[in-house]
Amino acid sequence: MRLESIIKDLEILEIINQQANYEVKKLAYNSSDAQEDTLFVAIPGYKTDGHKYVGNAIAKGARIVVHQNPLNEYDDRVVYIRVHDSRFALGLMAAAFYKNPSKDMVVTGITGTNGKTTITYMLKTIFEASGKKCGLIGTIHNLVDNRIMDNRGRTTPESLEVHEIIREMRDACCNYLSMEVSSHGLALDRVNGVDFDYGIFTNLTQDHLDYHKTFENYFDAKAKLFYQVKKANIINGDDQWGKMLCEILEEKTDIPIITYGMEPTNDYIARDMVYGVSGTTYTLITPVKEEEIYLNIPGDFMVFNSMAAIINAIEEGVAMECIKKAVATMPGIEGRMERLNVDASFDVIIDYAHSPDSLEKLLQSVRKIYDGRIVLVFGCNGDRDREKRPIMGRIAGANADIIVVTSDNPASENPMDIIHAVAAGVAEKNQNYTTVEKRVDGVYYGASLCKPGDVLVLAGKGHEKQEIMKAETLYYNEWDTAREAVARLKK
Repeated sequence: MRLESIIKDLEILEIINQQANYEVKKLAYNSSDAQEDTLFVAIPGYKTDGHKYVGNAIAKGARIVVHQNPLNEYDDRVVYIRVHDSRFALGLMAAAFYKNPSKDMVVTGITGTNGKTTITYMLKTIFEASGKKCGLIGTIHNLVDNRIMDNRGRTTPESLEVHEIIREMRDACCNYLSMEVSSHGLALDRVNGVDFDYGIFTNLTQDHLDYHKTFENYFDAKAKLFYQVKKANIINGDDQWGKMLCEILEEKTDIPIITYGMEPTNDYIARDMVYGVSGTTYTLITPVKEEEIYLNIPGDFMVFNSMAAIINAIEEGVAMECIKKAVATMPGIEGRMERLNVDASFDVIIDYAHSPDSLEKLLQSVRKIYDGRIVLVFGCNGDRDREKRPIMGRIAGANADIIVVTSDNPASENPMDIIHAVAAGVAEKNQNYTTVEKRVDGVYYGASLCKPGDVLVLAGKGHEKQEIMKAETLYYNEWDTAREAVARLKK
């Protein structure tokens, strides 16, 4: 592609060695990916600075460098383009380079502390039931139709990969895209240049404050999504931050706002919930009529997730009967309120809950479904928001009957330091707890405490397949561990 087409939307401060009609074969922000006729984008990062690697990129064949900071030296063979913010510029250039594929799809971005993954899968299920071909970008997988793509461990990839993935989806004739948009992704402009039709806001509770520092910064990052939306913003109207977002958007944009929740002031309201082990029945009050909804995934927080997805589908003209059938028959979502099929006298629930709010909602949902005791096995991540550890401990102590505090990706920290911080919170509410350093042993021990009719809740890992330690990253599978724990009880 011609250079002039790639940089047409940039606010350029300076160009050195300008050349007309330069042909660009590749974009890269990692110098190791550079090759002949590459446009290299130097991005300041948290661990290193891409400006340090400009020379490496040139040595590998880069002939155009986009940068924001002055460079120590300039090569006469290279075109240098200086901008205010090279990370911001990367998204605009990537969109142009891949020919703006999001403009040819209906794209929904979902952000919030909890519920993003579930809503993406619900939307994919509903739209596919209506005959559409769908893509998905998110925490568990990136999907092109039903083909799995590596998400490289990021909920929201870097903007270059985002547009490359969307291009691949469009080339595969995908009509719709449901996309998780993380607060990190928004703060780092990873969805810059994406043409969003809908934005969904789930909620905002404590998480990622190690990165954002304050709730206000966290909220501001989330809010960025909704200024990129063309058709409608779908907001959880029960959430205090959702209400604030509605006020801001009403003042600053002309995009329609649709609210959902259980409070009577919302546009869509859920009531008369009946919770069961296999799913939930509720009445959805729409602006037009009332609908009886059966949701094939249990948990009252899943009601909120389904409402957001249903509203999005209604706005896109999907028939209500098609929507109802889709949510009633959709398969479970990996590590999201997932009931494990085991031959035991007690049930096993696996869930990704790793924030205070998600853990509380998980345990409250389980309490509504089961009459037996809740035996909870969980921990907190290392190198992350330390303030939430005792908070999650108190939530566990208040909502579970027996608690096993164990490891969950301790990373560079001493596992027992994290465990003790969590256990201190548990002890404020409940003395029926144990600490176990290794997660495998914690799951085994939790299973051994279960009696007939109890439910073993394994929280925090969900879909993850690893345990991150200081010296190594180990393979870990919560499902296999739970099944082995049950098998051991029969020996």
